[in-house]
Amino acid sequence: MFINFSGIVSWMFKSFDISGDTKLLKKLEKNGTRFLMIIKKHWIYSILISWRAFFVFIIACINVYLLIFSKTNPDTITVSIAILLILNVIWWFIIVVVYIRRFYKIQGNKPYIEDIYFAIEKSEHSDEAFVNFFNQTVLLLVFLFGITIFTLFTSIGGVLISGSSSFSFGIINAFLLIIQLGLFYGYLNAMINQEMDFKVVVPGQILFYNQRGVFGDSQTMNADKIKTINATHPWLFSSFINYGNIIILTEGDQGGNGQMHMDYVWDPMGTVKEIQRVLEKDFESMEKNVNILLKKLSLQIGIPNIDSLENKQKLREFIKNNDVMIQDIFQKGDSETKQEVRELYILLQK
Repeated sequence: MFINFSGIVSWMFKSFDISGDTKLLKKLEKNGTRFLMIIKKHWIYSILISWRAFFVFIIACINVYLLIFSKTNPDTITVSIAILLILNVIWWFIIVVVYIRRFYKIQGNKPYIEDIYFAIEKSEHSDEAFVNFFNQTVLLLVFLFGITIFTLFTSIGGVLISGSSSFSFGIINAFLLIIQLGLFYGYLNAMINQEMDFKVVVPGQILFYNQRGVFGDSQTMNADKIKTINATHPWLFSSFINYGNIIILTEGDQGGNGQMHMDYVWDPMGTVKEIQRVLEKDFESMEKNVNILLKKLSLQIGIPNIDSLENKQKLREFIKNNDVMIQDIFQKGDSETKQEVRELYILLQK
């Protein structure tokens, strides 16, 4: 068990709530919302910002080299610090990779129209994955901070007491550790933005929730106030792998003051079309397209939807008893079918 740092931060800062999206979805469900879109930064965002993680690893290797090889016979404390430092970075790499994989498995690729019952299940599992990532990352950040402070005071103490010639190496080590702390914290902040920045498109409205570290804000945009929705690929690379930004302009926009942005969205052109379907309240079209796989299997399962606990339990039992068939559908299906299979399996995880 790890210290619940997320709970502590949420208690200290009311604008920081990892489960904020889940709470919103449950509120929308009570208000009768059935179809919606949840738009978060695509998983490619966490890959593109991983240069921070790469530099943390490089700097850690330099630190370890200086700690062990700057002295002819390094003492036990120095060797212990070097080992703790490299283990800290390796552990962090592992939890970063695990979280990105879980984020991809839960969120998939392209944003799409979905049933609110599936959306709530996905959101709860996404919250759980991020809480684990956040708590472990903060714990490692605390360890790294402790190593930095110890190294800094040891270096200063050494030169004051004995005038040791290794003072310069100690100061270099402390300076590099401070850079690591900055990169480490910056990456955590970026991942907070990926998980806790979200847009919810419901019939007639778009809800914007923006998170910057422990600070957050929200805005609501009504469909009748929207003038245009533009999709862009800002760079050659983004056009090549098909991710980009969506810019929403409102009536009376002057100098960009009425703009709202969605960045790092997969297939922005296609996503704009889906957003417009939801905003225009095209319920008939949405009903036909939401989780087609569940509709295909409904006769075999014996349920038309999952709007009750009894139906969810029947779905769980069916999937457990037909795992081979479901896996075959996943292997042979297109990206949308694979995402629908993922949603079905998410329901089994409780």
